[in-house]
Amino acid sequence: MEEVSKIASSVKNAIRKKTVKIIAQFDADGLASAAIFSKMLLREGLNFELRIVKQLTPEEIDKLCTDKEKFLVFLDCGSGQLDKIKEILENTSVLIIDHHLPIDYKHKNLFHINPLLFGEDELSTSLVAYLFAKFFDQKNTDLVDLAIIGAVGDAQDEDPNFLDSLKGFISEEELLAKVSITKGIKIYGRSTRPIFRSLAYTFDPFIPGISGSESNAIQFLSDIGIPLKEGDEWRTLNDLTIDEQRKLASAIVLERLNMASSVEEIFGNVYTLLGYPPEFQDVQELSTVINACSRLGSPETAFRICLGDFSVMEKTKEFLEEYRKRISDALSFIRETQLSKENANFFVAGNNIRDTLIGVVVSVALRSNLIDREKPVFGLADFDEKTVKVSARAFKDLNVDLAQVLAKAASMVGGWGGGHKYAAGAFIPKGKEKEFIDVVNNLLSEINAGKES
Repeated sequence: MEEVSKIASSVKNAIRKKTVKIIAQFDADGLASAAIFSKMLLREGLNFELRIVKQLTPEEIDKLCTDKEKFLVFLDCGSGQLDKIKEILENTSVLIIDHHLPIDYKHKNLFHINPLLFGEDELSTSLVAYLFAKFFDQKNTDLVDLAIIGAVGDAQDEDPNFLDSLKGFISEEELLAKVSITKGIKIYGRSTRPIFRSLAYTFDPFIPGISGSESNAIQFLSDIGIPLKEGDEWRTLNDLTIDEQRKLASAIVLERLNMASSVEEIFGNVYTLLGYPPEFQDVQELSTVINACSRLGSPETAFRICLGDFSVMEKTKEFLEEYRKRISDALSFIRETQLSKENANFFVAGNNIRDTLIGVVVSVALRSNLIDREKPVFGLADFDEKTVKVSARAFKDLNVDLAQVLAKAASMVGGWGGGHKYAAGAFIPKGKEKEFIDVVNNLLSEINAGKES
């Protein structure tokens, strides 16, 4: 990406004139991006501030309007809020590194890096931030592990062409210096948890009757002939032979028969971080830990992990236990409350599901057998006393642009939205939930009618 190289060169000169203020999204992709940028600045001896936000709301942007003496950097946010950010551009320089649906706006004080603006395939923000850092100074190639953590946390690795897409800007030498890539079963807790507990803690892929239940997981393993112990020691997924892993993957697929799943969803590339403690070596597991800490109210703990501070390891276990429990409880809630419309499924959670978890729950629900996979799904949860957060997900074969749908539907009820084609979000005024659902259903009806004509 030649454009990134040019912007990195321009920013390198401009960024030294002011204190840098980083505003980063609070999930694994945003925090990994913030860690990349922070380490890059520290190596340059530059001062910076960091603010981690759940969402870049208009209220958050208003707080930044007084930061005239700062060079503002938005990571994993900002592209879709440029109509609000443009006021700030009159007073200071702004760098946006993002991958959400962008507003195409130009200004002499704006440096905007988004793959969608350059006609590129979608990449995680952490991968783009890594590319920026590498162009900033080649010594930053050792931050590639953070790029992979953010990408996996953003589910980029679910694309079968993920590794091929990296070759354009990450060399094999850079990647393999920090990350080992092997084939294996993609289940949580490969090296640190007994197999039955790994299965019970796994919600993606969702295993009907087993996810959330240790006793059912034990019975499942016994039924397919996989020993739980070797001597007195519990076996982990890493202890299984390739044949045993394939047997387990096939058995899981059988459990998911009515979900149109395949072995490829269960068995694929496993990314292992070299030099990390055993508990944090599996990238999928680590990204889950980061998300758990941040989404349950401790983004500072999540960020410390991204910076390589593993002294918080014991603390993360508490967050992870609560995270799994809340997701399990949320899935039970959905079973009882989902609303099926002609063109989509909805569930209105109110304060029964945290706004920070609604996107995760929607994703898990869609991949489970709890919701019709042939329709998009929309989850609504209270954000605060006046606002409701909406998260939407759909499978790619539906070919519906959820970012466009949510942007239009939210604006029609006095809110705003955006995101990605198959994973988007919005904020709407509280009390407008029913109207919003009707608007979305009607918009999807128009889209479906257009496909048929």
